[in-house]
Amino acid sequence: MMTELFCYGSLMTGHWNSRYCRNAVNIEPAAVCGRIYQLPPGYPALIVPPENIIAKGTDSPMRDAKTQFEHNQTMPEFHIQTGWREVHGELVTFDNPDSIISIDRLEGTPRYYERVLLPVRQTNGNIIAAWVYIMYRVPTGSISLRSGRWPE
Repeated sequence: MMTELFCYGSLMTGHWNSRYCRNAVNIEPAAVCGRIYQLPPGYPALIVPPENIIAKGTDSPMRDAKTQFEHNQTMPEFHIQTGWREVHGELVTFDNPDSIISIDRLEGTPRYYERVLLPVRQTNGNIIAAWVYIMYRVPTGSISLRSGRWPE
């Protein structure tokens, strides 16, 4: 069973944590609806409209892959709501759901970032549900990246 993860920061190709995605079977450009910030340490965080969250990740990668598969049987809707932006990154596909375990540890899930299922738009226009690491609020001193890309 496949697991798709939307990456918008240090996990993307060419950045310092991209090694966590080296066993991906596919990596392609994609976008989500949200707001991206650069945190004071220099890496990004994403905040999304709460109504866009389809599901929250668990400590079971196989159960999460099944949840993702079920939600992808009916194409999720993708809208950029008023006050939000398109955030650009990469859709990373793993053929082993356990690939997410080391990334969850890296991201401090669920204490620091939380992994949630969101609608993601691929460059071909298809919309799929994919896992994304988000924060519910960013620390003081974070910088809004109006371009929707990190680094700006």
